[in-house]
Amino acid sequence: MLRRLVCLVLCLCLPPARAEIALPEIGDAAGGLLSAQLEQRIGVAFMREVRQSMPVLDDPLVAGYVDSIGQRLTRSADDARNPFGFFVVVDPTLNAFAGPGGHIGVHSGLILTTESEDELASVLGHEIAHVTQRHLPRAFEHQQRMTIPTIAAMLGAIILGAYGGGDAGVAAITAVQAGSVQNQIDFTRQNESEADRIGIQTLATAGFDPHAMANFFERMHESMRFSAGEKMPGFLQTHPVTLDRIAESRDRAQNLPGRRLPDLGMFLHMRERVRVLTAAGPAEALRYYEQNPMPGEAKAARAWRYGDALALLRAGKIAPASELLTALGTEVPDFLPYRVAQVELALAAKQPAAASALARTDLALYPTDQALLILLGEAELRSGHPAATRALLGDQAHQADPAPQVLELLARAAEQRGDKVEAYQMRAEYHVQNGRLELAMEQLRRASKLQPIAYAQLVTIEARLRQLQDDLEFERQFFGRRALTVQ
Repeated sequence: MLRRLVCLVLCLCLPPARAEIALPEIGDAAGGLLSAQLEQRIGVAFMREVRQSMPVLDDPLVAGYVDSIGQRLTRSADDARNPFGFFVVVDPTLNAFAGPGGHIGVHSGLILTTESEDELASVLGHEIAHVTQRHLPRAFEHQQRMTIPTIAAMLGAIILGAYGGGDAGVAAITAVQAGSVQNQIDFTRQNESEADRIGIQTLATAGFDPHAMANFFERMHESMRFSAGEKMPGFLQTHPVTLDRIAESRDRAQNLPGRRLPDLGMFLHMRERVRVLTAAGPAEALRYYEQNPMPGEAKAARAWRYGDALALLRAGKIAPASELLTALGTEVPDFLPYRVAQVELALAAKQPAAASALARTDLALYPTDQALLILLGEAELRSGHPAATRALLGDQAHQADPAPQVLELLARAAEQRGDKVEAYQMRAEYHVQNGRLELAMEQLRRASKLQPIAYAQLVTIEARLRQLQDDLEFERQFFGRRALTVQ
């Protein structure tokens, strides 16, 4: 992934350094690699930039599934000392990327291109290896005296490379003299080889098929052979696939055990869910299932019918969606995607009490599932029970990385309860999660001016304001200005 990014950063226009905050230089002889503490703070700032620059798919079922694969891999990875986060970007192109602080993004287009859970895991395993081997900090050190503005430019390059397409990277590279980039290219080729080797080992240790990486690379290589003149996918620009690389991947997997995980068909269902949720609209989603025949294999056929049901549901066609989901639930009882879809169906049919009853029954089977908890919170809110929503989700607001939907529900629940102070606080945290610190601070200032307000609440709000002001100054210093405005 780093190959194009390191090259790209060499020709970016860097923002002028400001004097408000003294930030260290990275990678000088005395400083060594980027410190873990600073890398984590940069990672938080990076994710805020990502959320402002890219449409992140916050569907809790898809997000939870991708995160479950990623966490399974990190538990089996060497040197996975820090928390990892995995997220999906709504983008039809085939790409994935790793940012600082263990934040790994995968495009929806890549999920739709992969043919198995193992292939998706192979991409995530490769990106995890970039993080565990600290390739980004090592790239900073390799540049020597990499300053904070330069690091900011490289992170902007990651976002640009992840979402802006390949043309910017190509233009950047051609703008630099060949001799000055060759050393960086060689350095990052080593990174790619290392990420392949470690990623394949991690796949096998986690119970996935270690041959999946070579299978995926081979299919990508074959597809590009028959698409002359077409723009190369971003993943292949940053992860160039050669016959040698495919052969090396196969050789590394040769003596490793095959897949040891039961195939529940979850990948096929989540792929269809991504297809429907990222379609341009309900008509496009429906058209896909009208124009593409149902597969013959049983698991694939059920996944196809599930996608069709979701497309019907998104189009407001409640009756046919219900018929499909009822049949699927009869064939495979207690399968989480079908359970979640039934709750979504009840909410779409404006039956919040029924949705609440279904969700509570399902949570007995899946007590920690985030999708069901959020749907239950929504159902209780629509039923006029905001206190129940707060009781269900309130603790999550204080976790390290709460889901934006949770914060939005808690804000609405506070409004229904007439607690204006808490409503402003939850709206503020919602904006923080989406990278809009200025809007968050405005919400907190409004809360602090409400009367009456408890002294403890005021102290909490003022402390949070100071913390966000510090974060805002750090990010302004770090990025100089907003890194990107994606159209």
